[in-house]
Amino acid sequence: MSEPTCQPFAVENETGRAPVVIVVDHASNHIPPPWGDLGLGPAEREAHIAWDPGALPVARAMARILDAPLFAATVSRLVLDLNRPTGSSTLIPAVSETTAIPGNANLSDADRERRLAEVYRPYHAALEAFVEASAAVHGHRLAVVAVHTFTPVYKGVARALHAGILFDRDERLGRGVVDELRKEAGLVIEANQPYSPSDEVYWTLDRHAVSRGLMNVMIEIRNDELRTEGARLAWAQRLSGAIARTMGTA
Repeated sequence: MSEPTCQPFAVENETGRAPVVIVVDHASNHIPPPWGDLGLGPAEREAHIAWDPGALPVARAMARILDAPLFAATVSRLVLDLNRPTGSSTLIPAVSETTAIPGNANLSDADRERRLAEVYRPYHAALEAFVEASAAVHGHRLAVVAVHTFTPVYKGVARALHAGILFDRDERLGRGVVDELRKEAGLVIEANQPYSPSDEVYWTLDRHAVSRGLMNVMIEIRNDELRTEGARLAWAQRLSGAIARTMGTA
């Protein structure tokens, strides 16, 4: 097999002391050289189909505020969506939302395996080791927090909510964060919207947190809320406070 094209993850604030690991699966729109531009123009590669705009800056600010480690992807989800099981039809999409991805059409078995070997498996192996090491320090006080963003309009339908807080059967963290955020006047906060775990979007948390009995929550922020540095910092402060108060670490 050829040499790996890149390291598909980056860790920041690795020695953070908070019992929280922040994960950003869709932090980057980078497409490594073997896959060129996947047949897409610059505008398409900057759009939400390629990554979650604003998610990484918010997560970085949260990591600073909470003093938590941050684990982030460095490869676009158009190459391979790290937040999907390998059997998912959306793992390597030929069409994302309404945009055709030429470089993903008629994908060969060899190309699919290369993406799994160079991006997917190393990412999840490293995240698994990282969560295990954090759990060895914090035990079941540890929480895994995934940060994402969503578009204000999806397939022609406007979305009114400012943020969605996703959780599955374990409501310990998610329900508390919803309740905390709803205390702020003017914010529209919904549980398990605009997606829910049944939409396959909870894969990373299922694999690395739910499976270990760790607290977990997925945060989805509408990306037009994050256009300025000040707005991103305000969301980071808002979310960090809600998490800390729910966990009793504020």
